[in-house]
Amino acid sequence: MIKNYIIKYSIEFVVIILGITVSFWLNEFSNNSQNENERVKVLAGLQAEINEIRNYCTQRKATWKIDMNIMDIFLSQQADESKKLEISKLTTSKNRIETILVLYRVFDPPLNRYYSIINSGDLRFVKSDKVKENLSRLHNTSFSYLKTAVDHEKQLKQSFIPFLTSNHPEVVLAKKSNNLSLERYVDILSSSINSDKKLQSKLILLRGYLENKISILDLYMLNLEDLEFEINSALES
Repeated sequence: MIKNYIIKYSIEFVVIILGITVSFWLNEFSNNSQNENERVKVLAGLQAEINEIRNYCTQRKATWKIDMNIMDIFLSQQADESKKLEISKLTTSKNRIETILVLYRVFDPPLNRYYSIINSGDLRFVKSDKVKENLSRLHNTSFSYLKTAVDHEKQLKQSFIPFLTSNHPEVVLAKKSNNLSLERYVDILSSSINSDKKLQSKLILLRGYLENKISILDLYMLNLEDLEFEINSALES
């Protein structure tokens, strides 16, 4: 009788242990599966955002290069007629030229997914240290370099407004006048640049800032490619 009880309770104990073990294993499997789904979701979201960032950077770089080309034309020694012809190939807007002189172009790539992942803590689902390292390099280090370059350009351009209004009001008035064509505006601005070494020096400095900004953008885009490679590798693993 005692032996039967021992056997009975031993079997029940084993069944309970097995049940707990199986339940724990199923729960663990479910959690791992959910974590894996979240990992893929996070990486896929970052992957999609990379394409958006790349498109933004490509457009921004093209814009900055046109700005620099227009500035090079104004700083060149070519004849006024040649300047007007070259500039007309790049822009038909006086606003575009004024933007190069006194306004600044922000650098604000689409980072909504990245910030959402960081703020929600979903980055914990990403197991790859290389992905995390490249994310930090891109969105912290390289991005801060670009922001600093934009801020330096902004500070220099802010000094252009009082300088132009005090020393070259004809340029400001020509831009605001609806009766003056782009060609005439280019003539007036070109004459002001040629006659004022301070204005020339400011434009040369500004041109250097633009060139530096494009170089930093190139580095940013290289880091973007590195991140994309690591994300693709993580998704394939």
